[in-house]
Amino acid sequence: MKSINFSKGIEKEINININLAYYEDYLNKYVSKYGTLMVIDSKLKKHMNFLEDENIVFIPGGQEAKYFDKYLDLCKTIIKGNYNDLVVVGGGSLIDQVGYTFHTLDFPKGRLTIVPTTLSSMIYLPVSGEFYLDMNYTKNFLKVNGYPDIVYVDPYFCKYLEKDNMKKYFILGYILGLLFDKKFAELSFKYSKNFLRLDLEEYLYQAIKFVLSLYSNDLVFPGTKLVKYLIDTEHKKNVEFIESEYITFVFLSYVSLKLGYIDEDMFENIYKDLKSFGLSKSFYSQIIKLKSQNIPIFETLITQNGFVNLHLNLSELMEFVPEFKVLMKGV
Repeated sequence: MKSINFSKGIEKEINININLAYYEDYLNKYVSKYGTLMVIDSKLKKHMNFLEDENIVFIPGGQEAKYFDKYLDLCKTIIKGNYNDLVVVGGGSLIDQVGYTFHTLDFPKGRLTIVPTTLSSMIYLPVSGEFYLDMNYTKNFLKVNGYPDIVYVDPYFCKYLEKDNMKKYFILGYILGLLFDKKFAELSFKYSKNFLRLDLEEYLYQAIKFVLSLYSNDLVFPGTKLVKYLIDTEHKKNVEFIESEYITFVFLSYVSLKLGYIDEDMFENIYKDLKSFGLSKSFYSQIIKLKSQNIPIFETLITQNGFVNLHLNLSELMEFVPEFKVLMKGV
């Protein structure tokens, strides 16, 4: 087992454990435990040996998990069952819902334990200090600040993912590699093509250390602040999380080129690599709708040898949108 203690100063110390094929032993101790509610993605029900128990609820994951009515349902379950501790087992959307509920509902709080089950939620670790819900057809419309107490990462869950779909999510590791270590970007690119001899435990350990390096310096994963302004609200519910990450990072790379942080050769190589993850689609040009607003955002741009964090203004970014949409049409 690999363990990392992530500290946010005096705010929180989070214990992160990475261990292969240990999830059943780990989760079994919470079954029937008084005061603990386990919230599990319903897609995992057929893979788990847990018997039906009053302290286990299976909820569909995916973007609908972040709808406000699902939040209200979970609030009722917690209050009715007099629960103090929450354990969530699922992907990013379900984690957001449970994290948002834990930190907004007025109840005697115990511990929040998170067990991510998708490659994206294992890499994009939920320790940024923010949880989100969707509302008014807007992605991440509602936000609450807060942290989990324990994060348990078991790469074995990736066994249940569709391989063609899983390869797309290595783009997150590729992006981290561009920021911190180009060899890691190359490894992520390689793994997206061939899963043979894939040491996911070590891979995730490295990726998580990069993500924690961002969070410990109060930085964010590239595109986190920009995404809700860049993509047309009417289309957001039809765009998967990984697609919005792809679109946003390509745009930020293009901005890096235009502002002189990377040269044209580097941009072309990055764009070529990104397209090979199987995410590039011509209709993306139709959903880019950045309005000229005087709104400052703090974002991450790549450089020739790493990254830079800048305060950008949406009105300044608008000048790059027409050319970028032409670029996206030509996929």
